[in-house]
Amino acid sequence: MEVLHCEAALELEEHLSLFCFAWTPRRDYDEQLLGETRKQYRKCDGHIFYTDHAAPGPQKEADFMRVIVPKQSVTRKDDGWLYHRNMVGLMPSWNHLLHSDFVHQHDWFINSELDHFLSPARAKETILAYLKGLREGTPEEQASVDGPIMLMWGNAFVFNRKMLLAVKSQWNVLGRIALPSGPGEQAVAAGCPMFMENEAEWPQSCSQDVVYPVLAKVILPKFFNVTVGAPGSAGCGAGSKNGNQQDFPLGCWELHLNPIDGEKEDGALQAIKELAQMSHFQDARQAREYCQRHKLVAVRDNCDRFWQGRKVPLIHHLHTVSEQKLARQLLDHDSSP
Repeated sequence: MEVLHCEAALELEEHLSLFCFAWTPRRDYDEQLLGETRKQYRKCDGHIFYTDHAAPGPQKEADFMRVIVPKQSVTRKDDGWLYHRNMVGLMPSWNHLLHSDFVHQHDWFINSELDHFLSPARAKETILAYLKGLREGTPEEQASVDGPIMLMWGNAFVFNRKMLLAVKSQWNVLGRIALPSGPGEQAVAAGCPMFMENEAEWPQSCSQDVVYPVLAKVILPKFFNVTVGAPGSAGCGAGSKNGNQQDFPLGCWELHLNPIDGEKEDGALQAIKELAQMSHFQDARQAREYCQRHKLVAVRDNCDRFWQGRKVPLIHHLHTVSEQKLARQLLDHDSSP
């Protein structure tokens, strides 16, 4: 019976439903990327974008939800509004998500950003690969497969339904935010989650790539006796292994670390082409032979970096529509306009 149960569970996993969500202040830069981001998010099994009530754009859109964001020390027009404080927007977004029907309609939930290229198909494959890595890991990792899980793919994070339900069950505490009129440092931390008090970045900042790991690795196990499987890396471009030193696939490829012309658009476009080329090779030997013949020194000297990103579901810091479009066309095999 155990074998049958395991086989049934694996079959369900292979048909997992993925829900995608993001917070955006809808600045001009965000709006330029939104059209491409929408094309990717529509390939998810469900999606929603969150913004605040003062954001530009139509007040009612099918895939947007406006939430209340506490008053900040700088005005909304200021370039520093919510700088390194995106949990201020994500906390009310989580409040909506946790109390929506989405929680029970989908198996996995990914929180990325508009400057990520996201391939939902690759994301699903990578989720399955991470579950396999956990099952082949230590006894603790094997046990974690049946509980709440948060996969760390750089500054994008992937949660299973049990993780959302664990957070929801304690939301009366976890959902508390610092108030602008609050005592002590709360006014400085306005809108940031109170569970971050005395943790990293408090009270000036509350970035999601700091808050989510603290929530999963410190707050839930320490105060609520909830053990969370949290494989991966909170740094985009950093590799990770299970407890038996087996590699997890790379979850995020970082364009800031692009060896081809740094952060320039031409370099980014070439890097995307190289990542696409790598996906055609059967093994690392073929990739190395290709790199050795390459005209660009940056490719010859950084072959492993491109090889490791051959199936990556996310690329971070795509700043232009052309970069997003090329990634969609080459990595997601999507030739639509």
